[in-house]
Amino acid sequence: MNTKIKNTQVSIIAGPCSISEKNFKDLYELSSMEVVSRDGIAQKAIAGVRIVGVKSRTSYSYNKGSMGLDSEVLVENIEMYAQGGGVKDMKMLPSVQMAQEFIRKTNMLVASEVVSPLVQIPLCDRLLKNDELLLWTPAVAQLGWNLLEMYEASKENKWTLGVKNPKWVGKEENGLTSMEKTWLGMGSYVPFIHKVIFIQRGVDVAESGLYRNLPAHESAKKIKKASGMKMYFDPSHCFGPKLRDKIVEGTIEAMKMKLSDDEYLYDGILIEAGVSETDTEQHITHGELHELAKAIAQFRDLVAPSNKKLVADITGGNGKR
Repeated sequence: MNTKIKNTQVSIIAGPCSISEKNFKDLYELSSMEVVSRDGIAQKAIAGVRIVGVKSRTSYSYNKGSMGLDSEVLVENIEMYAQGGGVKDMKMLPSVQMAQEFIRKTNMLVASEVVSPLVQIPLCDRLLKNDELLLWTPAVAQLGWNLLEMYEASKENKWTLGVKNPKWVGKEENGLTSMEKTWLGMGSYVPFIHKVIFIQRGVDVAESGLYRNLPAHESAKKIKKASGMKMYFDPSHCFGPKLRDKIVEGTIEAMKMKLSDDEYLYDGILIEAGVSETDTEQHITHGELHELAKAIAQFRDLVAPSNKKLVADITGGNGKR
């Protein structure tokens, strides 16, 4: 007897590592990408797009644009804030304006990385308060307080907060490594945890080999079981430039992984596609993204932006405290 899978749907969120004037219009190609569903019906392939204006970097770069399109305005806002200014005094971030334009034309979800919550979130709230956003914490900033700030500035909105796993592994104690404890613990900073998803982006260990970061599928299983929340896969930061030609194949296999007989491990994909001024060597092409979506649509149901329950499909509602 076949066991009925309770989470057949999978959301694909794709786009460049960082947004710019050069690649912004490419997002509209993603918004129109279609595949044939398992029911033989043509449907939109991509649930949302990446519009990232500031990059989290281990080392700061003073080269213009290397920290992202928003970086110079962000620093100006931080300086003004430090001198006693407030939200009303802040300059609008270019990527937020781009997100507003894209959402108005496509009605699609926009996803972005947040490095400075008290500066970025109020500006998102100013223009995108009633829109669907997925905002995630970078792997280099493992502070639950950042998530609490994001929550406090956006708790009345329809936004979803994403938590990427830390880059280390650490010792295991009582069934969880220090990385897994931190990853799980960060999500607890958001009082309404049903608005949180977890994102697996691999770990930086000696055994990584050609991977940029070794995939941590077993850790993803532990966190999903412990939290009851949705789990996304970030193949770009796992496979990286040296295994770029394995991204499509590896992502398809990841979408087949099971948490149990009746549940898939992953509920979504956050992937870099197209061209970018940062990390472009680990991007797949739009053509490869289309092939990826077509392959996944043969055994799972793709969440489309036309679905008015998109946020519910992405975040679920079965979170545990």
